[in-house]
Amino acid sequence: MSNNDTLPRGIHNAYLFQAFNAVSWQICLGSPLILFARELGAPAVVLGLLAGLAPLTSSLQLLVAPHAERIGYRKLLLSGWTARVTTLIFLTLLPLTAALLPPATVIALLVAIMVAFTSLRGIATVAWMPWITAIVPRSLRGAYLSRDRTYISIASVGALALSGLFLVDHDNVRAYTVVFGLSFLGGAVSLYFLNRIPEPPADTPAIQPHARTPWRKLWLDGPFVRLLVFSAIVQLCVLSTTTFVTVFVRVEVGLPDGVILWLTAGASLVGILALHLLRRRADVFGSRPFLGVVVLWWLFYYLAWFLLAAHLVEGAWLIAPALLLAAGFFAATYELALTRLLMNTVGDRPDTTQYFALQSVSVSLVAGIAPILWGGLLDELQHVQWQFGRLEMDGFAVFFALQWLLLGLVLIALEQVKETSATPTAVLLRRAWGSATHPRLSWRVGHDRR
Repeated sequence: MSNNDTLPRGIHNAYLFQAFNAVSWQICLGSPLILFARELGAPAVVLGLLAGLAPLTSSLQLLVAPHAERIGYRKLLLSGWTARVTTLIFLTLLPLTAALLPPATVIALLVAIMVAFTSLRGIATVAWMPWITAIVPRSLRGAYLSRDRTYISIASVGALALSGLFLVDHDNVRAYTVVFGLSFLGGAVSLYFLNRIPEPPADTPAIQPHARTPWRKLWLDGPFVRLLVFSAIVQLCVLSTTTFVTVFVRVEVGLPDGVILWLTAGASLVGILALHLLRRRADVFGSRPFLGVVVLWWLFYYLAWFLLAAHLVEGAWLIAPALLLAAGFFAATYELALTRLLMNTVGDRPDTTQYFALQSVSVSLVAGIAPILWGGLLDELQHVQWQFGRLEMDGFAVFFALQWLLLGLVLIALEQVKETSATPTAVLLRRAWGSATHPRLSWRVGHDRR
């Protein structure tokens, strides 16, 4: 790894690749895909399957990871991305068949297309994180990730806002042809910038000749395993359930599809504020304190959804959008902090690609299985109606209550994650509060760590 603390020339191509790629996946792997499946009448377990395909097929990384450096990061990503973008042509045309084929057949075709798409994605993505880690200096990874996620968020806002516009006043099923077509175009343009990202420095440890480490030895790396366990538990208890939050606000709160997409776009816009705040601070204060702040938010977030589902508070039409928008801030914070900590934990080791692949696959398997299980649980709970005084416990209320209780596991896992010289979460919160109430006591970068 080079000691030059500057970003390489041509790094803007990585930002632009991520931006146009975000236009593509935000639609074909995000809310528009779930809303389209719901429009076809897909049950919750199928929605969970669609949400879990990308994580499940990421296990293909384990087959490719030992050979990624020999094949070359650029060649591996470019060939895989080209093939996966091609499959989006079939997704674009699929809504046109809804008037000709039974809904069950269209749903089956949708699942088949997404299996092909996510499989190609799973093979290619093994090269992305090692490539970026190799070209971004350690001291600038927080700043790089802030800009990277900002580009992604801006692109996501544009993609979801346009999608919402097309779905508000049009026939839903046919309008999805235009929406998925936008996903295809974004993916096609991203290929241009992918091919122009700088190559890793010649002294990058991962691309030097070395003996491959057996997979089992990676499980003996304490800091890596503790971080992996934390991210897997977060995936199980928090991130795998976002699909059903979307279903709740559509079915129970009554927000239309277009409004939900605009709110998702707005959440990405709010996330840009978090990325701006963390641009320098993540490298100064560390990742762990920000992870602590996010967990505190989740405790409030799922309690609020439970109160709405149990009808203990009024004004769901106002509270639900506010929760969705605020969630964008903390989602961006979590992703940046976790990715930076992972890069700094394993990014300078000879077996970087294997570490990243093992982390991605382990967490993704949880992400793939969990939505299916959560969806099956919701299907079983759909007729639940329990009354305890003013407390009305339907299926969604039980669902959110269980999630809130499982956050205890997240807290325990976070306590095991260590980061050298990181500021404690309590100190970070005191500085942020002091900055808010007494502007002269700024928590700007450059403050000492305690």
